[in-house]
Amino acid sequence: MSVKKADPRRSSAAQARAARQSGRHQQALALLGALDCLRGVPPTERDRLNELCVFRTFQTGATVLGQHRHGSYLFLVLRGTLQLRLRDKDGREVLMGILAHGDCCGEGPIFGDFFRRMSALAQSDCQLLQVPLAELRASLGAMPQLATALREVYKRRMIECTLARVPLLGQLVPVERLALANLLQPVHIARGQLIMRQGEPGDALYLIETGQVTVEQGGQTLSTLGEGDFFGEIALLTSGLHGADIRAITPTEVLALPGDDFHRLIEGRPDLEAQLRLVVEKRIRSNAAMRGDETRAGALKLAVSKGLLRGGLLLARTPSLCPPGCRLCEQSCADRHGHSRMALNGASIDPFDVVDACRQCSVGAECVEVCPEDAFERSEAGTLVITNKCTGCGACVEACPYDVVASVPLPAPRSGGPLVTLLHAATRCLKGVPSIPLAPARPTHRADKCDLCQGFAALACLSQCPTGALRLIPAEEIFPL
Repeated sequence: MSVKKADPRRSSAAQARAARQSGRHQQALALLGALDCLRGVPPTERDRLNELCVFRTFQTGATVLGQHRHGSYLFLVLRGTLQLRLRDKDGREVLMGILAHGDCCGEGPIFGDFFRRMSALAQSDCQLLQVPLAELRASLGAMPQLATALREVYKRRMIECTLARVPLLGQLVPVERLALANLLQPVHIARGQLIMRQGEPGDALYLIETGQVTVEQGGQTLSTLGEGDFFGEIALLTSGLHGADIRAITPTEVLALPGDDFHRLIEGRPDLEAQLRLVVEKRIRSNAAMRGDETRAGALKLAVSKGLLRGGLLLARTPSLCPPGCRLCEQSCADRHGHSRMALNGASIDPFDVVDACRQCSVGAECVEVCPEDAFERSEAGTLVITNKCTGCGACVEACPYDVVASVPLPAPRSGGPLVTLLHAATRCLKGVPSIPLAPARPTHRADKCDLCQGFAALACLSQCPTGALRLIPAEEIFPL
């Protein structure tokens, strides 16, 4: 039997193809290694990243990242420039900066629920590497240096975004904001901690990066502040004492600008000082109005105690529009989910009844903090969802301060009937298997709460409301601050 000889021409062609592939692979690794955002990432991790990359081109003016929704990709800039823009709390668009070769964008969703108002537009024709976030997130455990590099980008951008989202500072050009960012001192505030005490001298301007605080005077809650807001400016501008207590409702991250740096900033930008004084006047008027309006003050106290301002949207109904005795919303919720995830007559803030349901806390959700299985996730729309990782331990049920997480029974597993059960028992005996199962018991319950009918086309409660009395509306519409 003759042995077939290898075709030397075919062998050399295969070698040439392999050499070209190897050359392109080395070029790709060198290309990734030259990007500033990946500085310090070792070749083995760049190799893994390269497997996830897809080459993309965008023409001038094209939207790379859209506003008001989570992105699905990380983008690495190879050629061209992108405008990174953000909307501040007043809805004005602010230029964050210009991204060029070596920069990246879209990393935010990997590390947190941030950058909802950010967009990236192609300022020129661009060549980018696109990386799916879902695949990247799943691979980061094996790429610790890449994770560290991207987290540093994220942390730096969080500070820049906090400055940009403050309408007062949005007028600064990117270079000025970058210089200011270098002066800021990050401070973590625990839930319930007093950040600023009434009657003490001012020492810094505080910018809220994430979290929520209350402004209290003489034991009365005057207002709440959230991400992008600032406080401490009154005492600095007047060289007086703090006129109110500031207390953290949630775990809160603030950026402190020391008093000396604050005064140097406004000395160089008198327009900022003028705007700050307008803010001070407005806040003083608002606080005085709150102190003189017992009804509104009581509504704010109720809103804070019930956590109505912890998330962005609330289920609320207008009772005057409800037919007598109608509870179709509760019934439709129970029909879909096996039990009602909502309850009417929650918190009455004229003219609304805010339904008792999950607040969708945007920061510091107690249920998330205590979950031992990391079973809570946020959907792309920002809704807090309980996943199949839940083991039914009940920790989140106990932790929720608003009593809107329930422990519900799981459906019993199907058995084949008494005969099948008997046959299984006989088989175990024949095999010498103990009759007491050694496997861990299957969970009998799981946690459940409103997730705004995640996975369904419409909310059951809203779709069955016959008069439109029940709505999903922004919290500030119920209680404008």
